Amino acid sequence: MTGKNVLKFLLVLAIAAVMMLAIRTYAFTIYTVNDSSLKPELEEHNRVLVNKLSRNNFVKGDLLVFHSDADYIGKVTSLPGDTIVIGRDRYILPNTCGCKNCQCVEHNCYVVDMGKKKHVVTYHDIIGKAYRLFPLTH
Repeated sequence: MTGKNVLKFLLVLAIAAVMMLAIRTYAFTIYTVNDSSLKPELEEHNRVLVNKLSRNNFVKGDLLVFHSDADYIGKVTSLPGDTIVIGRDRYILPNTCGCKNCQCVEHNCYVVDMGKKKHVVTYHDIIGKAYRLFPLTH
């Protein structure tokens, strides 16, 4: 290889690395499931592809990854406008996210089943919609 070819190769390699990091940071990433609480949909060590561009318009049964104190995965069980029951009290899940940042209609809240518990997730906590890959384990 000549010096010119080596330089071209290194430039293409650098561009590919930057594109991969940008796609992984802003569009798609892969998460590994840490527990088996979502059986039969997901088992421990399954991998999911997370579409970070899809953060709204979920339907019941969709998998989503969200951030609370760490990153979690769960299955959507309640949608905006649904009535949820906690103890003897009934609540309607709001059609806006309820945060101080916005109040806009596109930013919804969802109830997510994490297996052992349920969690209310706002738009700002959602990382993206998850798609189960075939069982890839370590």
